Amino acid sequence: MKKTLALFLALLMLLSLCACGASAKGGDSTAPQAASMDMMVEAPAAAPEPAPVEDSAALPAGGLAGETAPAEPSAGDAGQIDPDKIIYSADVTVETTAFDEAVAGVAALIGDYGGWIESSSVNDANYYSRARGYASSRSASYTLRVPSEKFAQLMSGLSELGNVPYTHTYTENVTAQYYDVQARLTAYQAQETRLLEMLEKAQTVEDVISIEEKLTELRYQIESLQSTLTNYDRQVNYSTVYLSLEEVQEYTPQTEQQLSYGRQLVLALQRGLRGFRDGLGDLILALAAALPTLIVLAVLIVLAVLGLKKRRARRKAKKAAAVPKEDKKEE
Repeated sequence: MKKTLALFLALLMLLSLCACGASAKGGDSTAPQAASMDMMVEAPAAAPEPAPVEDSAALPAGGLAGETAPAEPSAGDAGQIDPDKIIYSADVTVETTAFDEAVAGVAALIGDYGGWIESSSVNDANYYSRARGYASSRSASYTLRVPSEKFAQLMSGLSELGNVPYTHTYTENVTAQYYDVQARLTAYQAQETRLLEMLEKAQTVEDVISIEEKLTELRYQIESLQSTLTNYDRQVNYSTVYLSLEEVQEYTPQTEQQLSYGRQLVLALQRGLRGFRDGLGDLILALAAALPTLIVLAVLIVLAVLGLKKRRARRKAKKAAAVPKEDKKEE
């Protein structure tokens, strides 16, 4: 009985010892878990400033801490695009029935648009023909220069001078040539600056002479390129209009191609009759102008004919007088 009781007590002690060991192990495993959870919760609050922010504070520009990022560049900040260089010119023919008024109107019109007459040639009625009564038409030709922004307005205003049967406009884009010349000029000018610096440091006469020769050639190229740019600027900034002004009796119909065949036939007959009338009038005037000369020629012809007749009569008389003398010698 005592042995049984002793074994029972020993078993109880063993079970109690196992239970204590298990509880100790369980307490040790949960403590780290709780500590790690606490650190995860408290980490954001106690964490220091991120390293990238500290590194960006050391940047010299564009990434300073506390500064706002630069705004996106606008179209104007991104760099201005060089404008196109376009040359405008035109050939225009204007018909007028009032030539003197139209000539005065050309000068007034070009003045209103801020331009000028570069050259002009007025062909008045031929003095040789006018002295003999010919009715010759007058004409004039102009080279007009006008600011390019007023080019279209001038072309529209030419209709104030009369009828405009012919117009042809030319455009020439010289953008590539212009900026190519400009780039070459910049390069030559930079080279000139370097040569001048070398000239100041030159120590021998040979070096000075060599550098001056190169400078002379370079300056010639620079002046040539500057002249080319100036010419381009003049043509781009001021358009050219070649105007031909003609005096007519009637304007050329502008819509004749759209008329019926019968109407075109009537207009053709009218032009033919008008041409015949003008030609007959010119012929009569020509005969009237030549009448004094014709009279003198007629008188000279008459005198010449009379002189020939007298010579023939004298020859016949001499022959008649010579025949009786020959008959007497035979007897």
